[in-house]
Amino acid sequence: MRFLNRKWVDGGYDEETTYLYLGVYLRHLEDLAPDAPTNVRVLGAISQGHNLIGSQVAATTLDREAASFHLVLRIQTIEGDRFMDVRYKGVDPESVDEHAFDGVDYVLTDELDVAPDERFEHRILLSPEGEFAIQFSDLELKVSRGKNEEE
Repeated sequence: MRFLNRKWVDGGYDEETTYLYLGVYLRHLEDLAPDAPTNVRVLGAISQGHNLIGSQVAATTLDREAASFHLVLRIQTIEGDRFMDVRYKGVDPESVDEHAFDGVDYVLTDELDVAPDERFEHRILLSPEGEFAIQFSDLELKVSRGKNEEE
């Protein structure tokens, strides 16, 4: 994690430093936005580095032929649980750790960034341990209610 590390999540910094780290990351998102595809900007706006804290991983799928990775998070909102469906496109299937979410309780924090090859990178800090990072060229994003709930 480049901005919001485990010490930040665990409250290991004083209040001023904690807010400073978050402020630097939010400024980074603002700088990233003009060159990012719409759904990358939307993911950054939804998450802001702290809004996905506690989200549970509902499903993951790597499609090697389509060079895509599908991640479904169960997120908590003021209106109840929702599912955020993220399909990363233009990934290198060999670089995706499809087992990174095995044994994960929930998401601690996440960051969006530009990868060295000018693609985008989404980093997710996991609980109880671990980190997932994926580089991609674009993504599809959908937030929905559970299948058994009425809209």
